[in-house]
Amino acid sequence: MDNRQIQYFTEVVKQGGFSKAAEHLYVSQPTISNVVKDLEKELGIQLLIRTTRKLELTDTGKLLYRYGERISQLYRHFYQELDDIKNANSGTINMGIFSSVGTEILTEMLAAFNKQYPNITIRFVEDGESNLKNALYNGELDLIVLEVPMNEPINYIPFLRGDLRLLVHHTHHLANKEMVTWEELTDERFIIFHEGFAVRRFILEECEKIGFKPNIICETSQWKFILEMVASNLGISILPQSNLTQLDVAHKGINVLPIIDPEVHWQIGIAWRKEGYISYATREWIQFLKGQLE
Repeated sequence: MDNRQIQYFTEVVKQGGFSKAAEHLYVSQPTISNVVKDLEKELGIQLLIRTTRKLELTDTGKLLYRYGERISQLYRHFYQELDDIKNANSGTINMGIFSSVGTEILTEMLAAFNKQYPNITIRFVEDGESNLKNALYNGELDLIVLEVPMNEPINYIPFLRGDLRLLVHHTHHLANKEMVTWEELTDERFIIFHEGFAVRRFILEECEKIGFKPNIICETSQWKFILEMVASNLGISILPQSNLTQLDVAHKGINVLPIIDPEVHWQIGIAWRKEGYISYATREWIQFLKGQLE
């Protein structure tokens, strides 16, 4: 039993005869009559009682008609939703981000995108760079924000660039300097992101170049928790600042200082896999982002 047989049978019942059903389906009457006969033969039961005046349904015919209507409805819904997806009118996009770098800009873009595609949902997942990359390659995420360029099987759009900044309590002995060097941080207590975040790797690499191992008193994945720790004067932190948005933490009693000798620059992009399926909704989001960023 296939969908065509069910469709022909239910149409015969709805139209009350083979002739009207054939007209409605734009097929010949012998064609639709033979399809129903083949269906009865395949099932080994009689579905219709044919008389000269009208058609009557057997108990089995009533059962098949009831289920046939449900199946037809499901098919209609399927093709309606398929059309929505193909035209990027609906869908869900899973996007990985880290810390809060660029979230203000993404929020503005998302608001504009939502006006154009109100039925597309974008779900943001926050984690470290290594976990986000694994999730992308495993197909759990459609897009991620990560450091670029890199030797990875990905496509990406350049998103943000910037440098690293020192965050200290306003009473800290370094707070009033115009800038600091990495060497001046030798004896400080560090509050940093845990393993898997790109900024942590930058910090450890620079400290190693200078020749010291940072005294890490707290590791976390939460940007806000880092700020609260620094605001309580429990230690210092180093966070990324983009060229488009400043670290606005003065209201927390935190001073932000450039770090030199050397300045550490970074660039992040919005990336997706070169291989693997990309949903229609994700393609529309990528094209929208390209239009905004390029």
